[in-house]
Amino acid sequence: MDSFLRFLCLTLILLAVCMDYHCADANEDQGSRLRGLWMLSMKDLKQKKKGIPHPEPIRELVKQQLLYCNVGIGYHLQIQSNGTIRGVHEPNEHCFLKVFAMMRGVVGIRGIKSGLYLCMSQDGLAHGAVHFSSDCLFNERLEENHYTTFSSLSHPDIYLALSHKGEAKRGTGVGKHRPFTHFLPRRA
Repeated sequence: MDSFLRFLCLTLILLAVCMDYHCADANEDQGSRLRGLWMLSMKDLKQKKKGIPHPEPIRELVKQQLLYCNVGIGYHLQIQSNGTIRGVHEPNEHCFLKVFAMMRGVVGIRGIKSGLYLCMSQDGLAHGAVHFSSDCLFNERLEENHYTTFSSLSHPDIYLALSHKGEAKRGTGVGKHRPFTHFLPRRA
């Protein structure tokens, strides 16, 4: 009987710990994730000011990805070091991106070479930013044609788009069914 009581007590304690852990996971909100990304951004900024390069092993752990837009002759999205967003036909070092999930269906995009986050202004202009903000969050949606669209979470109905010349297209007034808003994620 004594061993049964010990077993029952341990089981109840384990159950209480698991429920507490599960509730903590369920209560994790977007704010805590943004704070975590902000802290990473601040760490990167301090390292850049001190002239400390990014450690190479981290680059190997990051899954490099290309976002291909099949408009015009076909372009790979790039985030240049000056914050300009555009497309190039042949991928270069600025085309390698990290697409990371913030919550289900919501992602952030960061250029691996430039270290800038892809953001969308209220006017529908895509740009690179040093600091992560709510303007850098995108709804990621897989469309019927198996291409992916990225719409701004902060500014509804504004889509990431490239023109037929490979320039960043203003995201206002374009719909998800237009080919210049369709991107195909490719592993690098």
